[in-house]
Amino acid sequence: MADRWTFLDTDVLVIGGGVAGCMAAIPALEAGLDVVVCEKGKVLDHCGSVGCGVDHYLTIMESGPEWDTPEFLLKHVPELTDGIVDMEVTSRVIHEMPRVLRRIESFGVNFKDPRFNDYYRLRSFGLPGTYHINFDGTEFKKNIGQQVRKLKGTVLTRTMAVELLTVDGRVCGALAFNFRTGKWFAVRARAVVLAAGEVNRISLNASGMPFDSWHCPYNTGDAQAMGYRAGALLANMEFVETTLTPKGFSAQGLNALVSEGAHFINKRGERFMFKYDDKGENARRAVIADAVINEYLLGNGPVYADCRHLPEDVLDHMEATLQVDRYTMPAFYEQKELNFREEPVEVSISELSIRRSGVYFRGSGLAVDTAGQTSVGGLFAAGDCATVSGGIAGASVVGHIAGEGVASLLENGAGAQSSLPAVDMSLAEDIRSRATAHMRVHEAQRLSWKTFEDRVRRTVTDYVGVRRNDKGLRLALETLRALAVDERRLKADDLHELMRVHESTSIRLNAELMAESALARTETRTGSSHRRLDHPDTDDENWRKFVVVENGGDRPRVETLPASDPLSSAFARNSGTGGWQRRRTGSEVAHVG
Repeated sequence: MADRWTFLDTDVLVIGGGVAGCMAAIPALEAGLDVVVCEKGKVLDHCGSVGCGVDHYLTIMESGPEWDTPEFLLKHVPELTDGIVDMEVTSRVIHEMPRVLRRIESFGVNFKDPRFNDYYRLRSFGLPGTYHINFDGTEFKKNIGQQVRKLKGTVLTRTMAVELLTVDGRVCGALAFNFRTGKWFAVRARAVVLAAGEVNRISLNASGMPFDSWHCPYNTGDAQAMGYRAGALLANMEFVETTLTPKGFSAQGLNALVSEGAHFINKRGERFMFKYDDKGENARRAVIADAVINEYLLGNGPVYADCRHLPEDVLDHMEATLQVDRYTMPAFYEQKELNFREEPVEVSISELSIRRSGVYFRGSGLAVDTAGQTSVGGLFAAGDCATVSGGIAGASVVGHIAGEGVASLLENGAGAQSSLPAVDMSLAEDIRSRATAHMRVHEAQRLSWKTFEDRVRRTVTDYVGVRRNDKGLRLALETLRALAVDERRLKADDLHELMRVHESTSIRLNAELMAESALARTETRTGSSHRRLDHPDTDDENWRKFVVVENGGDRPRVETLPASDPLSSAFARNSGTGGWQRRRTGSEVAHVG
């Protein structure tokens, strides 16, 4: 049995090699710890959501003005998040922003605009200051990945983690397989950092192609699913995020459009955003998306992005940076014969993601404390799979916080036992056997992962979506649970498809957690993030709360916690390990039958 496995022992296992994962690995490596990074991509330098580049970075810089201080931004965070935010963790993140910015610059990232030899900062998405640095981040991820390799981190590429290993409520490693060679790994670790991103490919989009997603289509909720099965607490899973993209092409770029001054107009040529928010196009992303959806429902579509009024130098800059986030975008404009200098460009709503709910600092996923640790001892989370997030800057800062948190935990002796717990090989072999069984499904029973995912996406789009009600959410749960039974019929024709099968089951599980949490929150909050047609008003008196979800066995267990408290108030310190364990403090919500 053991000869089927490759065994690795390390201090820290990082699952996900994107920005958050690399930024977690760096301080752990600098502390002298052994680190293994497990990444599905081919090359560490170009994997993750911004593997090909990024054009903006949100940060406090403490450059002098009052608005450029942590204290000023923190005063506005409750308004930005409609009061549903972990202020304790957010405060740590915002205060760490300037230090982490300087660290990234020390890796060789140049945030300055060559036109001015200075930082080019813009205002967008409801923020009370010009916090976004607009820059050419084509090499951003490369610089960070190179730092991990310089520090001699071990990187397992083309390798998918499928299950966390735990002993006595504490994480002690994970099982993974390489989907090119078929090699299976049992990695024992004193701490694990989950940094595998948000949940994409979860709903239909305008192009009809699931991998044409606004954010990285390979981020499929694997971290959330593994953490959930291991007993970790998740929060804010009911909140979804969507954005505006050129019609038929899901790409990033809304930030650049609104921060540079683009207007949104409807088919009548009306600039409509001020009807929905006094900040107009500088409203929060969730409000912009909700306004566009409403314009379509009112019969005012199509909706266009209009840049014709902008100065030539701004248009030149926009054109020059079109390809930074998505290098194929200029070709798309050319093939469609679109010229945003001379005509409005039609936009559409992107697919949904379980990510950041269209606001900064409120993430959806694994609940973390101020050190990035979850409710499971020794298990950390960072980036868009965690409950405090903020795009690439959030991934950078929370990743760095988690890496320092791991180093502190292990340095202080917690989990520093002389030998790691033995891997339960009967359990490991059972997990491996159940995984590889997908390659042996009888042809008469086979269900392709593509068909399965399409059913999940159709269910989420039709019954959950951005306009929700009790009946639809219950139908979604009924359908998603029926699909769970079908998971055993998923057929993988090769190792690559076996990886896709695991992604598909993660997507389905996260869709179920989203629907359960959305059913529990009987109010509307933050525009398109969570709109209940049967509960159309925001109810601060009863619903300024976190909806939290954890593994309840055959069903998710849903509870609520006051948003005035940090999510870590639901954790209890385990004095024996220095880690956390779950403590019940909230109000349980009745299960759906």
